[in-house]
Amino acid sequence: MKILKPTIAAAMLLCTSLFTHKTQAQGLILGIKVGATFDKTQGQNLDGKFSGYFLGGAYAGIRFTAIKVQAELLFSQSKVTTGDNFKNAFGNYVSGTASSIKDGTFKMNELSIPVLVGFNLLPKLLWIQAGPQYTGVVSINDVNGFVKETKDVFKSGYLSGVVGAELQLPFSLNVGARYIFGISDRNNTNVNESWRTSHFQLHVGYSFMK
Repeated sequence: MKILKPTIAAAMLLCTSLFTHKTQAQGLILGIKVGATFDKTQGQNLDGKFSGYFLGGAYAGIRFTAIKVQAELLFSQSKVTTGDNFKNAFGNYVSGTASSIKDGTFKMNELSIPVLVGFNLLPKLLWIQAGPQYTGVVSINDVNGFVKETKDVFKSGYLSGVVGAELQLPFSLNVGARYIFGISDRNNTNVNESWRTSHFQLHVGYSFMK
């Protein structure tokens, strides 16, 4: 969470700067969105299967004629499930009470801050977007009591890259799809294994300002 605080501050500073320069832009962007996120975390000793959860949050930005810059604050959940050989590879981190449990499941509450640049392909209709995203892990539920300390196994946040498209609809609505690929390693143990999370997201948004 130490990294999440300055990231939120940076996003707020960006939004403030965007509003300050309103006179130089064609319009401001402000809205809310809801949708679904399908994530999987891959690693040698993880199962790497997709799971689906709710996604919701708000966005703000500034729009020029054919380009826009947009920052978002999104709440979502994700799940990581260990693989068959996890106990052998990460034995020092596994709880003593987990001897009869084959796999461990971890459910996470997360806050994500994507900062995206959009390019207008079809006027007033279609945008493509790309940019970085930081995700802070707010809490982890070790469903099976599988490990001694979750903070010793998973890092408190991770960096991703985002690519996607957004379609503008009547009545200030929009729909979009994104692919989010993991850049940074989520493994916080001293075992030499890389874990990266990818997402596929679908959303419906409503713009108060556009």
